[in-house]
Amino acid sequence: MMNQFRSQQVFSLSVIRLVGYGLFLMAVIDFVSLTIPPQLMNPAWELQTTGALVERIPVTLLGIALIYYGERNDRTPIEQLLLKWLSWLCLILAIAFFLLIPLNISNSIRVYHGQNAKVNLQIAQKIDPINEFKQQLRSAKSPEQIKNILQIKASTKINIPDSVDTKSLKKNLLDNITKQENFLRSQAKNTRSKRANKLIKNCLKWNLGMLISACIFLFIWKNTLWARIEYNLD
Repeated sequence: MMNQFRSQQVFSLSVIRLVGYGLFLMAVIDFVSLTIPPQLMNPAWELQTTGALVERIPVTLLGIALIYYGERNDRTPIEQLLLKWLSWLCLILAIAFFLLIPLNISNSIRVYHGQNAKVNLQIAQKIDPINEFKQQLRSAKSPEQIKNILQIKASTKINIPDSVDTKSLKKNLLDNITKQENFLRSQAKNTRSKRANKLIKNCLKWNLGMLISACIFLFIWKNTLWARIEYNLD
């Protein structure tokens, strides 16, 4: 009866640890696929990659926890050596995540400025022709001049009766153009605001995730001293 219970216990440990090794290996494969090919010095890639790594950390931690389940019981010599290396790996990961936090903040700032510059360029490409059109309208003195400007802008023939009040026509056109310009500026402002909010949210989430992960890895390293001392080859 005792032998049967012992066999069941060993089987349970083996299954739990096998699942742990499987989860850990799948996490390693996932990490490698995320970082290849590397795009170092690219703040957007670095930010997205660190965020993706943080979001996959729970699987890694679960795998490590299952691997260490049962501590020294029923370990092969090779597994004993792996446990020692894995313990040191936890320390390395803890240090790496602590160091990644300031890098993540720096990359977030760089991405923020890059996004703003891109939005500013896009809005400038739309507003510059509008401003040029406004200047042309303001310099027009007669219905004929206004008609020529509108025909060039619309690429089609436009007829404006001579009886039309030039000042009222110019005012209406300029008002409509100003409304369009204000709409584009408001749209750009909203785009910048949405991107900034999303960036801040992700930065906070990923930095907190890295901080928590670093603390947990450090805790695992500290509490697996038995693995490092017990099988120290020195």
